[in-house]
Amino acid sequence: MFFKSPSARRSLALASTAVVAGLMLSGCGQASTSGEGTTEPTGSENVVDQNALLETNDALSATLGEDYVQGWIEDGKLNVSTTDESQMKAIEEAGAQPHLVDYSADDLRQAIKDVMKWQAGLESPLNVSIHGYTLNPKIGGLTLSVDSSHLEEIKTLLETEKPLGGVPVEFQKSGGIATRAN
Repeated sequence: MFFKSPSARRSLALASTAVVAGLMLSGCGQASTSGEGTTEPTGSENVVDQNALLETNDALSATLGEDYVQGWIEDGKLNVSTTDESQMKAIEEAGAQPHLVDYSADDLRQAIKDVMKWQAGLESPLNVSIHGYTLNPKIGGLTLSVDSSHLEEIKTLLETEKPLGGVPVEFQKSGGIATRAN
């Protein structure tokens, strides 16, 4: 095999190292024994089939349509939030844990736009202190990643100015805006 550049060789070496490390960490091909002739399952056999859970999530998203808010995997189980109580049974029948929330995915996306617009109108440095906006299906709202040095100020302003109306918000401390790796 011929590589034109040193960076291509480095990329291949890094990829190979990552694959080997991943196999070692997963215990691939290893079985532990406990007693005569018995074998315990490997770690990979005890792992939840995340692909199956993701396929179920995709199917529920298609089936529920606008009533589907978001799904997540927690403790090896698929959880799905919906805005329609009548869809709870369909979620359960699909093998997932249903959660009823007040705001649709479209409502939450609009809430992100609203908080971004609100943030842009703040004075410096608060106007750059929210670094991330994500849908939070567990609470049926948003999670905002906020610069830890301005977290309390942002919380107070959100509570008093209410740019999100009644959309629930969780906060997490942010170390800063993500930048490109060198």
